[in-house]
Amino acid sequence: MAPAAPAAGPKFTWGGLVDAYYMFNFIRQDVAGVTADTLTPPAARAFDTNSNSATMSLAALSLNAAMDPVTFQLDFGYGATGTIINAAASNPPVTPPGMNTTTPPSFVLLQAYGSVAVAPMVTLDFGKFYTTAGAEVIPANKNWLYSRSLLFNSIPLLHTGARANIKVNDMLTLQASVVNGWNDDPDVNAWKTFGASASITPNKMATIVATTYIGKEGPQAAGETSGDLRVLIDAVLALTLSDKLGINFNVDYIKAPANIAADYLIGGAGMLRFAISDMLALAGRFEAVDYHTDLGGVNTMYYEGTGMLGITFGKNFELRPEFRFDFNSGDAMLFAGGTKKNQLTGTLAALAYF
Repeated sequence: MAPAAPAAGPKFTWGGLVDAYYMFNFIRQDVAGVTADTLTPPAARAFDTNSNSATMSLAALSLNAAMDPVTFQLDFGYGATGTIINAAASNPPVTPPGMNTTTPPSFVLLQAYGSVAVAPMVTLDFGKFYTTAGAEVIPANKNWLYSRSLLFNSIPLLHTGARANIKVNDMLTLQASVVNGWNDDPDVNAWKTFGASASITPNKMATIVATTYIGKEGPQAAGETSGDLRVLIDAVLALTLSDKLGINFNVDYIKAPANIAADYLIGGAGMLRFAISDMLALAGRFEAVDYHTDLGGVNTMYYEGTGMLGITFGKNFELRPEFRFDFNSGDAMLFAGGTKKNQLTGTLAALAYF
């Protein structure tokens, strides 16, 4: 009798990214006739926050191990982006002894979750995973532009909890989640955040993704969860008009947004990418976001316009020279430490990935 064949092991898929940039902030703070030094960081930015400094933004590795019906996903990284993501949590990771206690650690666990197929069209994920909201993601090489939008800077980055994915048919996929909240692991209160999402693909040219997260995000105090109910409603329309031209639209409404002095915000962004050739691509973005404060009836409009050229070498390296102009309406001075109404930056990013 022939011996039984050994059980098939998991199928491993690796990925990696090295993301570095140099940025210069052309408009800086003026105090008593003296202009601040060139290291003054720009305002309203997500990960590209260092001016006149070569910055190692993120070095990341990813591993996917698949063995039907179970899949394991692990993504981790190190760099300035890791520090920013860790700081975004309501309860940031503990800084190791002997390190700067005022700065969160640069090592970051981006994703670590297991996925199991519980039915032919249903999978269950549990652990830490990227948010479903937004038109952009944390790995820069998967975005059309290098800098992230104002909207990206207002939504959650990561969630810890569980989610169910239901593929109804080739046109419709649904998702439901129960998570700690926005970026929190562990949670800072007894209230959980509930999420729902629908991805609709009516044809090969268009995809619509609508996502909501609802939950209290204030810290636990005196047996009750404090803070207003935070509500995020996010919609993305992605259009592939040809093999060279794509357009994305992103609209957000956020009630009680995090780390922003506003009762709610509402905004929209439009993004375009045109492939000139296999080596060159042009990308642009314009957005407007209204930060509304009921107290005193103050509304502040932020605007942002970005243009970028993507220069690809082979299939695994890209240079991204980018210029971005931010400005606000009204009398408020919101940039350069509250002394300017606008901001101009130039960035050169280098991305290597597989």
